[in-house]
Amino acid sequence: MNQKSKAALKPSRSVHLIDIENICGASNPTTEQVVQARESYLSLVKPGSLDQFFIRVSSRSNLAAASFGWPNARVQCKEGHDGADILIARDLLDNKFEQTFKTIYLASGDGGLAPFAKHVVSRGGTVAVISLPQALSMQMRFTGAKVLYLNAGNGLVP
Repeated sequence: MNQKSKAALKPSRSVHLIDIENICGASNPTTEQVVQARESYLSLVKPGSLDQFFIRVSSRSNLAAASFGWPNARVQCKEGHDGADILIARDLLDNKFEQTFKTIYLASGDGGLAPFAKHVVSRGGTVAVISLPQALSMQMRFTGAKVLYLNAGNGLVP
């Protein structure tokens, strides 16, 4: 896709980078937990029809739950501690999403991702952090990104 086409699409679409274990509040979420997190997330964010979803997991044992619980998303795994965070950090650094997407939704409260969110903001990107209240790190609060909270009980936190 050429730059002109990308620029024309930018106002109407967003990208969603989701650490599914983080927003489920579980290291090994079930399909039901992923579905519940997805419903809460979609109610909060209200994505457009052209939005793209990237689900990241840190264990192969979570691939099925992520894939079945969040259909039509691109699911990727990097085994190990902070595997999902590493994939999201690479996404933020390598893809220059701020050039092709109106908003970059970062569904993780992990402090290790804060410098990468700040980096995107410094390049002119609009970042919105989606997190469970108890999972939002202090570092992520000061990235310059808008923060929206999910409720673990499938309701929205005001």
